Amino acid sequence: MRKLLYWLAPFYTLVVAYGSLADSPPLPDVSYLYADKLYHGLAYAIMMGLWYLFFYHRFLERQLHFEYNIITILSEWSNTIAVAAGAFSLVIGGLIEIGQEYFSQYRTMDGYDMMANLAGIIIASIILWIISRIISKR
Repeated sequence: MRKLLYWLAPFYTLVVAYGSLADSPPLPDVSYLYADKLYHGLAYAIMMGLWYLFFYHRFLERQLHFEYNIITILSEWSNTIAVAAGAFSLVIGGLIEIGQEYFSQYRTMDGYDMMANLAGIIIASIILWIISRIISKR
């Protein structure tokens, strides 16, 4: 499980970056007006959650003689790690948006995409915090 936590966040980030910079969108086109903003919000909520688990795993990995698992990570909320994971995910989103403007012929930079990314990050933070509160009360 620990190796999965180590590789899942970087792999997912590369998949999101490829999907965002590819010339044709890999996701199906939906007739909903702001479907792409929902895609952004969901993608960055997942990204933030994965980077939170990654950073927390790396922090606990450096502790001497401390055994942990996914329940330990989810039960002990860390504001510092949540802010770091959220900021990291937002920076990645910004770099991808800049890449869309300068390196992609069929994609353009959109400020509303960044707002959707931020909304997804905030929602993921709230969900992780709620999960933490529920698990820690057991």
